[in-house]
Amino acid sequence: MISDDAGEFGKAVDGSQLARGRILDWFHIAMKFKAAQNSVLGSQTMEPHERIAVETEIDHAKWLVWHGKGRQWVSRIKALDATLLAKEGYEHSTLYWNLRRLSFYIENNAGTLVKYGMRYHKGLPISSSIAESVVNLVVSHRMAKKQQMRWTDEGAHCLAQVRVAVLNEEFSVKKLAVLTKTSAAANSPSARRARVN
Repeated sequence: MISDDAGEFGKAVDGSQLARGRILDWFHIAMKFKAAQNSVLGSQTMEPHERIAVETEIDHAKWLVWHGKGRQWVSRIKALDATLLAKEGYEHSTLYWNLRRLSFYIENNAGTLVKYGMRYHKGLPISSSIAESVVNLVVSHRMAKKQQMRWTDEGAHCLAQVRVAVLNEEFSVKKLAVLTKTSAAANSPSARRARVN
């Protein structure tokens, strides 16, 4: 399963018979690197040649993560951070905070890093961004307030559970009965009154 570091995905995998592990989504990693690179460009305290050197170090670190060399990446970013700490005002800069967020994110999820480059060249997925954009498109269209046949929150949740069960080949009439009872209870007159109060 490919996901970011959100905890709810770990709980979802625990119940699945098909998921064999978790991979940290490359899209989220790349966005954290992008934020760090953008803060280098916006830095007012660095000379142009310093900016180029810091950008190059961040690019090298990204390359190391792409190729599954996490330990080398950590030492490289820590060395860069130590060098930058010598600069006055660095610890109050956006670059400081973005590098810290990036380091924490990668170190916190080190066990879910893979060789992204190798997976990419084999045609294996490295990101869930395509699936997320399709889900966002479909769900946002159906959940829009001006939509005539708008889904309820409970209905959308039940539909998503059924669809996931079908895709995982875990769907059964028994599970559908449980979902139907849950949805009926959530939409009963007493439940609606409780939500209003």
